[in-house]
Amino acid sequence: MIEDRTGSPMRPIESLTLIDRYTTVEGTLLSSRDIRIEGELRGTLQCEGVVHVAEGGRVDATVEAAALTVAGQLRGSITCRGKLHILRTGRVTGSITTTSLVIEEGGRCEGELAMGSTLGGASLPRADQEHVSTLFTESVSHTAESTAS
Repeated sequence: MIEDRTGSPMRPIESLTLIDRYTTVEGTLLSSRDIRIEGELRGTLQCEGVVHVAEGGRVDATVEAAALTVAGQLRGSITCRGKLHILRTGRVTGSITTTSLVIEEGGRCEGELAMGSTLGGASLPRADQEHVSTLFTESVSHTAESTAS
């Protein structure tokens, strides 16, 4: 067991896959752990954990992940089993399937969006699906207006 400076046992650090800003990955990447992308990834990404596309990071791929946080650029066919969180500097373009979507002011999302009903048998009631569609349209419109000013 590793100890800290006080002699107390330290918790093990979970591993994280890092694609740094000097690295470009092309092909298929499979991971059971979280991934942080600061560089570029092109191809296919399958992740059982959380994918974080850092500011300056670029992904052009078919992506399947438990959750996604985007501060950089993400383009492709995207399947997110949990929450897709687009930060103010994030740009997402493509065919998007997710159970939850958060777009911060300044963040951009363009393309087709499917929520809830297509993931893991989970299904939203029809009224909720219409409500989600309306919220998405308003969020995108609000973002477009705020970035145009």
